[in-house]
Amino acid sequence: MRVRLSPVLSILPLFVGACPLTEATDTSATDDSPADSGSSTGDDEPHVTLLAKVSNTVCDEVGVVGVQVQAVQVGCENPPPAPCTMPSDPPPELGDMVSCPITDSTVTLGVRIDFAAEYQVSVVADRTPDDPSAECYAESSMRTSVLVTSIDLDVRAQKMLIGLGSECPPE
Repeated sequence: MRVRLSPVLSILPLFVGACPLTEATDTSATDDSPADSGSSTGDDEPHVTLLAKVSNTVCDEVGVVGVQVQAVQVGCENPPPAPCTMPSDPPPELGDMVSCPITDSTVTLGVRIDFAAEYQVSVVADRTPDDPSAECYAESSMRTSVLVTSIDLDVRAQKMLIGLGSECPPE
């Protein structure tokens, strides 16, 4: 008597050995990413991290007590005539903050972005009680903003930005 296997059962042995069971491991103790920016969404949500490498010399300026990275939406992912909903006065996305003095020669500050759009990113030096000062950061010296696309969000991109040496221009 001959037994005939169904097509699904005949390929089952190929997959059984190909997918070994493994234990989940906690990698949080060895995570070298920037500190949590305080976003309320979990790491499983699509997001982009914009990173600014800041020199410890920012703390040499008179009155600086700390620095923080922040991003403000200044445009949409797709230029007009594409649909674009943007608040008239968007609030800043606040990122990592460090107090002065900074002991390392540089520190990388990150800000988490959860929405595809164009952003101006600044490292703001807190001069309490005086007005803060800010330096604009972008992906190149030819731009003053950073475009975050929906693809960037899906792949959880990290974009390293460079300081432009001046404040971001008004949009």
